[in-house]
Amino acid sequence: MTSRSRATPCKDCWYWQAWRIRCALFPDEPRQLDHYMLHSALLIEQGVMSPWRVSSTMLRLLLDTASDPALPWHWRSLCLDHVYRPMRVLQHLADDCAKQRSLNQMRNRLATLQLVPSLSPAELAQGNPYA
Repeated sequence: MTSRSRATPCKDCWYWQAWRIRCALFPDEPRQLDHYMLHSALLIEQGVMSPWRVSSTMLRLLLDTASDPALPWHWRSLCLDHVYRPMRVLQHLADDCAKQRSLNQMRNRLATLQLVPSLSPAELAQGNPYA
């Protein structure tokens, strides 16, 4: 059975919310992050996904978004501000060597994250024939 065939409406919504966050589709709506975290908790509660998988996916999403210079600075900062939430869950769940190693890699990524300034609108338009 493929992972797609096991999709649920809640899981589909969770993936859609992740996409909206990653692409900063609504950067002036910080409640998106809270809705994403709420759906994460529902997926865990319903047994659809494991807490480790949900939290590690959330952490990677937030770190990827925070380090993307094509996104607005305030959105990147907000995502970085929320990194502590999945990190805290992962710290409680790291009960074997593999999970501890994975957690240490994520901690290292956070500790060495290089935040370059966001691109200006003029830089974003470079190479666009319609600009």
